Amino acid sequence: MTRSLCKYRRSEISEKIASIAELVSAPQYFCRSCARVANGKSSLCKPGRLPVQGQRAPATIPSVTVASVMAPQSVAGQDPVLPVGERLESGAMVGLPAGLLSVSVRKLDKKLRKLAKKKRKRLKKTDKYLKKAEKYRKKSEQIQRKFDKLIYKASA
Repeated sequence: MTRSLCKYRRSEISEKIASIAELVSAPQYFCRSCARVANGKSSLCKPGRLPVQGQRAPATIPSVTVASVMAPQSVAGQDPVLPVGERLESGAMVGLPAGLLSVSVRKLDKKLRKLAKKKRKRLKKTDKYLKKAEKYRKKSEQIQRKFDKLIYKASA
């Protein structure tokens, strides 16, 4: 098994230029880590298949955008209401059948749910700190009143 192109040092590259040129002459694979290309998987550390020339990438739905996801349209005069916990994958918000949604919409849905979860977590933590601060403020006021009473009694 040949050593991966990704592992060569600069000095080795200049020494083995002929063998490297042969490996990259008709690239069919690329390294997903460092973007190098080669004609065999064994020459790369994380190989991925390059698309064949003349073949088109799978079509995605161009009309689905972040704006259309964030602002759902009303259906038949009804108010646009999104049920709690509804996923974009169901197509409810964008009005599309579930099978027509692209992978990028699913990724967007996952990221939006993740951000919403982080926001809920931060709000919960903030509420916790606010309650704690209020508790210490009340305790401080009680102690201050007791102190004031002691000072008043001592001065009388």
